Amino acid sequence: MKNVAVNIGLLLATIFLFFGGIELTLRITGLVSVKPNPPQIYQNSDVPDISYELIPGISRYAYRSTVTTNSLGFRSPELDPQKPTLVILGDSITFGYGLEDNQTIPAHLQTQFPKYNILNAGTSGYNLVQQTAVYREKIQKLEPKALVLIFHFNDVEEVNMGLAKLDSKGILRPEGWKPTEEDCHPITRGLLKLIPGKCWLDEHSAFYSALKKFVNARHGKRELMRQENESQSNAFTENVSDEALDIYTEHLVTLTNLLPTDIPKLFVIWPERHLHMLARPKLKTVAEEHGFAVLDLYDVFGNRARTLGWDTVHPHPETAKTAAEVISAAMEYYGIMPKEN
Repeated sequence: MKNVAVNIGLLLATIFLFFGGIELTLRITGLVSVKPNPPQIYQNSDVPDISYELIPGISRYAYRSTVTTNSLGFRSPELDPQKPTLVILGDSITFGYGLEDNQTIPAHLQTQFPKYNILNAGTSGYNLVQQTAVYREKIQKLEPKALVLIFHFNDVEEVNMGLAKLDSKGILRPEGWKPTEEDCHPITRGLLKLIPGKCWLDEHSAFYSALKKFVNARHGKRELMRQENESQSNAFTENVSDEALDIYTEHLVTLTNLLPTDIPKLFVIWPERHLHMLARPKLKTVAEEHGFAVLDLYDVFGNRARTLGWDTVHPHPETAKTAAEVISAAMEYYGIMPKEN
């Protein structure tokens, strides 16, 4: 009996030292943080309908990549006053969430059109209200010669275009979010959901945080594949309402009214897991009626555009590169940009 107790004690001690060692290693190396670790790349904007913006003149690590901004607060090199400027408006897809500075779609376009300034005016979390305000407040004075708007369906999957805001810790929060006493997001699937004290572990254990990221990433990939397959099996099931499209149209009119009447414009539809077989034709018609040429990247990727390995929304570097090549060809085909010799 004594030997059994000793063996159990040694087993428990070994388990404790094993997991304790992992915990200590993660904390010392900084690979995982148990404290809120928001990207230090945003600041509040003085313009209410912009809400928040990129900090000008920084080079900081965020979203597992280096984010460098110019003096205007855009993720682009400084503008050359001797070159005409083309603006790429959008959200995190345009910004290049999870991509290095030279892997973003605007960066690839800059390589393909070296005689122009390609201005990456995308910011994570922005919707068309904020994109329009950014054009009005920051870009209009630059007198751009052409404009590309990269659209993602999350702009119209909700009827109201709420503005995300920075909280006191620098974390982006959706409109209407209110601080709570407990901001707990533990593992909620599999056997791990049965672990007692999940919220305490979520807030204090680096090992638990790392495990949660692994479990969530694995589940996210499976869920992405399931939804991609389901969308193809039920291609004409639509989660975008006509009301949402009407509201988006109103905001698109606000943007186009700010633009010079003769400015070339390209509207790019970014592909996601849902096919949107009913909404896409309506969206194309709206964009064309307001003077945009339209490029539908579903024609290239379907609803299976490769995403980052740790993310189920944002494009993999190869996806961004391919998209930039197609956008470049569309810009030349529609006369948005002249062909480079």
